[in-house]
Amino acid sequence: MMSRFTRSALFAAASSIALGSAASAQVFDQVGGGERRTVEVITVTAQQREESAQDVPISIGAYDNAALDAAGVQDIKDLISIAPGLMVTSTQSETITTARIRGIGTVGDNFGLESSVGVYIDGVFRSRNGVGFGDLGELERIEVLRGPQGTLFGKNTSAGVLNIVTQAPEFEHGGSFEAQLGDYGYQRYSLGLTGPIVEDVLAFRIFGADAERDGFTSLVIDQDPNYDVRDSETENYSTVRGQLLWTPSETVTGRLIADYSERDERCCSAVAWDYSAVGAALVGGVTEQTAVGAGVGFPANPEDRTAYSNREYAQLVEDWGVSAEFDIELPVGTLTTVTAFRNWQNRRSQDIDYSAADLAYRDAANNFTDLTRFSQEIRLQGATERLDWLVGGFFSHEELRLGDAIQYGNDWEPFLGLIASGLTDPNFVSTNLNGLALGFVPGVPGLPGYTPLAPGSFFPAGSGVAQDVYDQTSESWAIFTHNTYQFTDNLAVTAGIRYTNETKDVFATFNTANTPGCSILEAYANFNPATAWNPAAAFAGTAFGPLAPTLCLPYARSGLDANGYDRERSDEELSGTLRLTYDVNDDVMVYGGYSRGFKAGGFNLDRQLNGPVDATGYTNSNSEFAPEIIDSWELGFKSQLFGNVMQVNGNVFLQQVEDFQLNTFNGLAFVVESVDESESMGLELDAFWATPVPGLDLSAGYAYVNTEYTTVNTGDPLVDAIQGKDYSLSPEHFVTGQALYERPVFGNMLFTAAADARYVSEYNTGSDLDPEKLQEAFTLVNARIGIGREDGLWSIEAWGRNLTDETYAQVAFDAFAQGSRGGAGTSNDPRGTASYMAFLGAPRTWGVTLRTEW
Repeated sequence: MMSRFTRSALFAAASSIALGSAASAQVFDQVGGGERRTVEVITVTAQQREESAQDVPISIGAYDNAALDAAGVQDIKDLISIAPGLMVTSTQSETITTARIRGIGTVGDNFGLESSVGVYIDGVFRSRNGVGFGDLGELERIEVLRGPQGTLFGKNTSAGVLNIVTQAPEFEHGGSFEAQLGDYGYQRYSLGLTGPIVEDVLAFRIFGADAERDGFTSLVIDQDPNYDVRDSETENYSTVRGQLLWTPSETVTGRLIADYSERDERCCSAVAWDYSAVGAALVGGVTEQTAVGAGVGFPANPEDRTAYSNREYAQLVEDWGVSAEFDIELPVGTLTTVTAFRNWQNRRSQDIDYSAADLAYRDAANNFTDLTRFSQEIRLQGATERLDWLVGGFFSHEELRLGDAIQYGNDWEPFLGLIASGLTDPNFVSTNLNGLALGFVPGVPGLPGYTPLAPGSFFPAGSGVAQDVYDQTSESWAIFTHNTYQFTDNLAVTAGIRYTNETKDVFATFNTANTPGCSILEAYANFNPATAWNPAAAFAGTAFGPLAPTLCLPYARSGLDANGYDRERSDEELSGTLRLTYDVNDDVMVYGGYSRGFKAGGFNLDRQLNGPVDATGYTNSNSEFAPEIIDSWELGFKSQLFGNVMQVNGNVFLQQVEDFQLNTFNGLAFVVESVDESESMGLELDAFWATPVPGLDLSAGYAYVNTEYTTVNTGDPLVDAIQGKDYSLSPEHFVTGQALYERPVFGNMLFTAAADARYVSEYNTGSDLDPEKLQEAFTLVNARIGIGREDGLWSIEAWGRNLTDETYAQVAFDAFAQGSRGGAGTSNDPRGTASYMAFLGAPRTWGVTLRTEW
């Protein structure tokens, strides 16, 4: 936890750096010097108007085409190598990708939660980070806007924005073809063309790419008594993007975009991160997978990148959309209208226990997401001698249809028997459930007319959720204004306000396949999970007290089938910003301000059976969670030193979060809770230097991020235990650096080289902050070297990513039902009998790129 003194010191440090920068600039001006290369100005649209990144009074990382190409950025996850303070991770599928800025982000495993970091591609919002994950094509720049951006960018930008801008059509013929070949069978081919259709009136740009790659993980698929080894974490996608630039007059400019992408991949398996003896023995007791790998199919070292399952992990995605943006010059100002329609569909399969034991799974036929979204934004902006003004409105309509079906596998019933019997009797469940229903347990009456069942019949393969379907409709509208008034030549104030209104309606239906074992226990509990299957209340004196919660997971409770729900909630909020900017001189600007971010509440789209009891006797059928609100204070400076040979920018920030939306996996199900209060504070620095060495440019970034859950009162002991601890997936220290070098050689040839590195300190990858999920500090290094003609007619480049082959966990999590924290048998181990799996980051990869431009 950061003390009041430390907070004050951070703000004092920012002020001192700003004044020191100003002094350095003045000294250099007095000394003078020869003519030098300068740092290129990057034009951004962070305030919905074109201006230099150095003139925007917010913390922003702006990366142009050269920096992005040198870092090999093709999707938002690649961006972390050069953007300090940014974290992007994937879990069960790459469609479940989450971005975090300053430690704040939303776990993407539950589509009921929307993103805290907004992803915009050519002005069009992607409502989930995973929906925005994919090949970004021909990039012009990416802007990382840190902190709440709700005034101009609207909903779900409470933590920040990734503003992605692709290259627009040009009125000169041109094109490029690129082939990338690498290890793991990597192949990516792309073609881009641009040029005029009608001179100075209509131009086009079209881009297409096709890529495939073998998997990073060897997946051992147990199909008892045989097994097969296949690749997992593969890549196989195609994408196409077409654009038209229309300028029918000097006062009208239109940009029309249509894109389509599809993915058919095998992702994402998990490796054993840390297995307890109990977890390994449980899985080993129900599978014959003892001859593969080590320790009953569990590699002792995650670096082996060997995973186990009974099925492949399919990842099938289809994504398409159209948008139209028009800028119309009027006497009063510029009218901008952005209209967009997008559809994103996903089907996936999953072995949810990630082990050789056939415990539970999802199949692609019954697990799907269909997300359709229409949006319309209108802005009018103009300027007078001292006032830059903007007013606008926004509307969106989103329809989400989500299907989920978790079914039990062949080994689930004997697996439960081993748990209950202390690893001695796989038939324990059938023997004791028959005895319970027949009335053999003293003091517990039998079930009338009960006929004993054979082993394997209480939780047969395929039982569980037959099909749960959630249909959610969201409508959001907003009005906003954002204005900057120049009081003097040096002093300006920026003020903005936005009113947002959002309504969500969800209709949920539940359908559970036959699970006789759970039905028996439900009969004794009067079909009421509200007892939480307390053995003292429902099964005193029986063998099923400790086991009942695992026997009757939410996926097996048929009593829910008659209790679907239709719920609606509305949220409204005023958010905005107030900032003061002062130009110390022509080269140094200081700023300070406040902003508020807002993310609407919603519904947990999962079977969540904890919380207060409703009128039907079932818990949390109204599984709402509150809106998330962030209040942010920031003080910073931006400087262009030594005649813009160097740029140094820095700031300190404090962000206080109310009702942080936390999605956590407890080893059996996902649970959504609202954390009452938390905060994020720290320091960010960015530097760019056009060095005296011709062709050599250096950049570096640092972020210190201190986070804490300050007040947590959810009523869930596992969640409440995070009070006073750091956020998950939030390192305290980020350091990035990039070097770009190019030099003419051999007359008309150009030699290029680039390297970038990213260091992060240790952090916890689990939302419950279990210490076993800690990822130690590590550094990633990427590099490339190439040669080609100066006119771009041809070039060849060799590249490598993660050159030191670091093995690190994107997210570590509790292995499904394979031991538990607080379990018996490991009294000297605070984790109990729990076992852990992890989704790993990419290993070292290398390859060559052949490119031609004309």
